[in-house]
Amino acid sequence: MSWQRLLVCFELLSPVHIGFLPNQAGTILASTRCYVPGKSLWGAVTARLTPRLFKTPTTIDFRKVGDEIKLEVFFSYFYLSDGESIFNPNYTPEGLKWGNLSDKEFRGHFLGSHVSTTIEKVTGTAADESLHELEFIRHVVGSSKKPSQKVFMVGAVWVADGARIMGQPLQSREGSLFVGDVDMFEGITVGGERNYGFGRLKRIACTGTWVEGAGKLWEITPDQDIRLEKDRPLLAHLPYRQDCVFFGDIELLAGREYDLRGSTLPFRNPGAHVNAEAHYFVPGTRVQGAGVVRFDPWGRLIWKN
Repeated sequence: MSWQRLLVCFELLSPVHIGFLPNQAGTILASTRCYVPGKSLWGAVTARLTPRLFKTPTTIDFRKVGDEIKLEVFFSYFYLSDGESIFNPNYTPEGLKWGNLSDKEFRGHFLGSHVSTTIEKVTGTAADESLHELEFIRHVVGSSKKPSQKVFMVGAVWVADGARIMGQPLQSREGSLFVGDVDMFEGITVGGERNYGFGRLKRIACTGTWVEGAGKLWEITPDQDIRLEKDRPLLAHLPYRQDCVFFGDIELLAGREYDLRGSTLPFRNPGAHVNAEAHYFVPGTRVQGAGVVRFDPWGRLIWKN
């Protein structure tokens, strides 16, 4: 199968929260990832596109559209940018770095938090065990030395030649993907805490020298074998194997989803279904010569041997 690669850039219009499970026991902080996994982009596109293809979409319609997108479009992970550099993770002898920034510098610059609690109607005091701190990716950053500046994120998508979604042609034009006349990336939102207005993205033209760096990060195709190299950090999650020598970290890859079991009803109870898959090497980890991998429609790496 032949594939066309398209670099996609977004401007963050609001803070973004990409949560992950499990939370540490006893903590009140809901942490955020510092990047957007390909699965989150796939989910955002599916959620936005399906109501444009069906007047009264049901759970089955969302599942059909999502499954067809997975066959025709592969998503990379998306990483933050300040318009000059791309901040993908890299475990080094000096510790975890994001681009040219240490983990501490990166988090201090790009991440913020919001504290809230539930107030009792009768007493007007904070409800027991209701204190909650939400971490998020800022959509605007700045410092005493630099004026406020926008935050962007960039990644890649690969489109199969002759792709169709629900019988309509899927085409690349104007720097985006269109199903018929519908722009797949227009007005999408990613992540959680949308009741706070989080997760709003605006697709923008990919221009500038930092985009050239993005092109070099994803010089691969979905059907291409990738040999792991100890000097090249992972750009996505990879299933953990005990026989691998690695420098980095592992985590249980889990998250909250809609329940997609067959139903003719609209989506209800978002996040009620917890999906816990397995332990994975995290992005930025270096895995030494353990074999050959490829990547799946959500940008995760999978073992070929």
